Amino acid sequence: MKKHIMLLMLILGIGSIAHAQKTSFHTAAAKAPEAGSMFIFPERILLENGGFLNAERATMFVPLNRSEENSDVISLDVYRFKATEKADPNTPPIFYLFGGPRFGGLEEQLEVLGYFEQTWQFMTNVADVVVVSQRGIGPSKPTTLIENTRNAQPTDVAFNDEAAVKDYQALLTSERNVWEDLGVDLKGFTVVEAAEDVNDVRKALGYDKITLWGGSFGSHWGMSLMRMHPEIIERAILRGLEGPDHTYDHPGHTWNVYKRMAEEAESSEELKGLIPEGGLIAAVETIVKRLNENPVTVELENPVTKKMQKVLFDGHTVKQLTRGYSGSLEAWPADIITMYNGDFTKAAQKIISRWNDQGKTYKTASYFMLDCGSGITPERSAEHLADPATELIETAWGYRNGCPCWDSDLGNEFRQNFECEIPTVMVQGTWDRSTPYENALELAPYFKNLKFVHLKRGPHGAIKAALKELPEFKKAILKFAASGDDSDLEDNLELSPLKWVVPE
Repeated sequence: MKKHIMLLMLILGIGSIAHAQKTSFHTAAAKAPEAGSMFIFPERILLENGGFLNAERATMFVPLNRSEENSDVISLDVYRFKATEKADPNTPPIFYLFGGPRFGGLEEQLEVLGYFEQTWQFMTNVADVVVVSQRGIGPSKPTTLIENTRNAQPTDVAFNDEAAVKDYQALLTSERNVWEDLGVDLKGFTVVEAAEDVNDVRKALGYDKITLWGGSFGSHWGMSLMRMHPEIIERAILRGLEGPDHTYDHPGHTWNVYKRMAEEAESSEELKGLIPEGGLIAAVETIVKRLNENPVTVELENPVTKKMQKVLFDGHTVKQLTRGYSGSLEAWPADIITMYNGDFTKAAQKIISRWNDQGKTYKTASYFMLDCGSGITPERSAEHLADPATELIETAWGYRNGCPCWDSDLGNEFRQNFECEIPTVMVQGTWDRSTPYENALELAPYFKNLKFVHLKRGPHGAIKAALKELPEFKKAILKFAASGDDSDLEDNLELSPLKWVVPE
């Protein structure tokens, strides 16, 4: 009897081992690289004025899921631009964290002449600069590519939200299953694991401490590392603040950006006499109310099909356009004024253009796992849904309807703000339409060694805009990066006023 039990246990054990091997995506006879190992090699970058920059590139191997004892290994793409002779060799390196999460890597960008000089060279006068890719995205392997197509809805009928949600969730569930069937443990794609990736790269390159520089999702990523490993971070430079509970954009705070823009546009010379009674925000409310009560249909020739196409403008359609359809901040007031005056021709052209472009679209499973894992607290979710701005704009349809398909959740404890003693500079634009100004206002009290630079009219790329227009800011931010001295940074800066587009 004992022999039979032992034989059964052996068979079951072999079955378990076989199953474990089956669910791993590593199928080669050779051993996988060890987690923590790095292959580093020289990379020459062609410069705009001739010659080359000698940089370094590396493939870093890290655990896919550090909570699993026998986790598979994935790879990251790492670039290091060595400091120039102008830099103090004792200055900690700058680790630059991109946003998204959809960073496609640097290889193609560095092939564009002038990109290195415009984007990275000034930082190398301070310290080494290290760029780490995002796990499961771009040059990181496996790149967890998925289809993200939302089926094209007819432009001449009311949007069917129930059908759209059903189709979208079916697609995402199918795509999740593909990667899991390939043996990829998607639960390892979280911002907590991504923060540990940065720490592993730091150790592999031999640095004791680092300076973080990041924006948007890069700030969210960076703050995760700041909370987990404050001892390794000398200082931080953040913009486009996305705190622990800011992954879903707040509709009211996003709409406040347009209120600030409206206030300035309404007093401008270009738009004098053209602003609707009550102002631009009241005009938006009127447009939505009118179309909810009495939808309008516009018929135009589709420039691609060469056929006449109808576009229905109702409350749902116009919510996709209340942030403008021309694509620039300068044109937003003109777009609103035009629709308020009953002219939907250009708005219809935009809707038809979007309809023509609705082919296959792609993101990554990692994009969803990272952002859905960070998620939103129930309290903040309820606040979003109750905000009056939801009647005017749409901000989180993809998250609210897509995240249930991914079973990724770091929990509400992760989403709590935390006190931080690390010397930090926050540069936040008041006209940031992606990570609104209020995000930074909420976070600021928790940073006990903070320099908060309020950039009037600043966009999502606030630091880039300030570097381009304000020479003294450039000197001051680099001084902080080099030494931690923020005394030359002003609390309040402003970019030049916009030249508003005049409606035709």
